[in-house]
Amino acid sequence: MEKLDLLEHQSLFIGKLTESGKSFNTIKNYRTDLNIYKNFLTENGRPLIINEVTLSEVNEYTHYLNKKYDSPNSIRRRVQALRIFFDYLIGQKYFDVNPMKKIAVQPKVVDLPRPTKFHLVQKLKAYIEANIERTTGHEQLLHQRNLILFYLIYGAGLKVSDIERLSIEHIRKSRNMYRIIVAPEKRDPFTVTLPKEFEPVFEEYVKALTAGKARDEVVFHQLLFNGNPFRIIKGGLSARGIEVIFKEFSNKIGERITAKYLRQACIFKWLCQKIQIARIKEWMGVQPQYSLGPYQALLEEKPDEFCYLEV
Repeated sequence: MEKLDLLEHQSLFIGKLTESGKSFNTIKNYRTDLNIYKNFLTENGRPLIINEVTLSEVNEYTHYLNKKYDSPNSIRRRVQALRIFFDYLIGQKYFDVNPMKKIAVQPKVVDLPRPTKFHLVQKLKAYIEANIERTTGHEQLLHQRNLILFYLIYGAGLKVSDIERLSIEHIRKSRNMYRIIVAPEKRDPFTVTLPKEFEPVFEEYVKALTAGKARDEVVFHQLLFNGNPFRIIKGGLSARGIEVIFKEFSNKIGERITAKYLRQACIFKWLCQKIQIARIKEWMGVQPQYSLGPYQALLEEKPDEFCYLEV
């Protein structure tokens, strides 16, 4: 029997996903999840030959995932990715039966909100503003970028995937208020209003960014940028780049702060402001049937802890 190289057929599978029009993030997730299976084989001294997989090995892989990840949803996603990969191989006539069909898929777990506490939201904003005040030049520009990032998440509730694609043109002024035009890959564009205090912050940032781009001789249209302590490297800020920034925040402040939990704090803020539920769901980028019940229950149970405001 011909031996099927895992990496070769994984690459062909990813190519098929690209041809079918799957989003960048979907393809990235499949690649990540399949690489975890490859790492499992490598760590256990197994050959990267896909048609030598056994039910025993598949069971070992699920035990490996259970030890490696705490989140049931993370485990579920990785099992599903491998299941779909084998379905692809069946379609290519390499397999008759999907070995992953023997593995029960865990039901998706609805994660309870874990918003950044309001005093930490205030502390984070004050920390960034203090850094802007005490620095100049390129170092100051980095902190100005971080303040814009703070407003995009806590002010407008944007997901990291939306922030990656933002350009300066996505921020428009209308009726004395700045709004962000969000253009998801699979939904119609919509706008989110930013707090009034965003106006001077944004206008100062655009001036500083324009000067920084001229100084470092770089051209790009993205709102944010990737830079080292000395210069702008390129336009755009990836999910990984945002994760690194928030790890630095957490280390400096002494409390764990993530983009996800800061965004959840923004959702609580909107609920406290009595914004219509349908509008909040639109701004969150979720389907109308999505339930905000866990947020509303926590808000009713502990109003002092989960009541958020503008900062």
